[in-house]
Amino acid sequence: MKGLIFTLSLALAFLATADDHMEPSTSEGAFTTFHVTTDDRTKYTDYLKSDTSSFKAIGASASGVCITNDTINEMMVWSGFDNLEGALGGAGKYDPSQAPKRLSNLRDPIYSVTWKPLKNWRLEPGFERVGRVKVATENLNNFVAAMSKLEKGVQDAGHPNFFNGVFISIGGGMHESSTLMIRSVTRDGAAFGRILDQGYAGDAPWAEAYTEVISLVDEFVSDNIELCEQFYYGE
Repeated sequence: MKGLIFTLSLALAFLATADDHMEPSTSEGAFTTFHVTTDDRTKYTDYLKSDTSSFKAIGASASGVCITNDTINEMMVWSGFDNLEGALGGAGKYDPSQAPKRLSNLRDPIYSVTWKPLKNWRLEPGFERVGRVKVATENLNNFVAAMSKLEKGVQDAGHPNFFNGVFISIGGGMHESSTLMIRSVTRDGAAFGRILDQGYAGDAPWAEAYTEVISLVDEFVSDNIELCEQFYYGE
């Protein structure tokens, strides 16, 4: 119940003050993630690539997978939608527990969740550093604005293909209900490494923006690397 109250408070606080920001506070669209374990991530991914009927069935406009470094057999399947209506409506059009046996034998479901981006988000899957953080309700809008400021600062410092996102969960259950998900993305690991090298050198022009982001986080819950790709582009 505390997690549900926390999530609703964040969402309502954000909506109530969104007009105070010059930049759009939310991006269009919504996402779902389906988290699984599998003994063979390559085989599971290849199956999804060969049969995209499930993505078509739920009305997704984009889909793919992310491989995490957290465990050797965990991964997630993501889908993008034009809006929350499509994302939440699509959930009722496909039951993962009724998947064909050939597919169900390849993975064990963990949980699924719907996400709403709270800032503009570029859908360009790649090398992604993914964190779960806790931010006080009264600091949510400032946190999103600070993430936008950091994004622009890193881009202006010679990394134009860097971007980040902030997402709030809907129906996150025990797994996602008390945190925000943040994603920082580059095309590959080397590009992300160059950004980190610039930061650790101590003279990054975006250092102040980064410090502002950190100051608004109450708790860092997790920090992972995910390798993401897209293979379904809608009808």
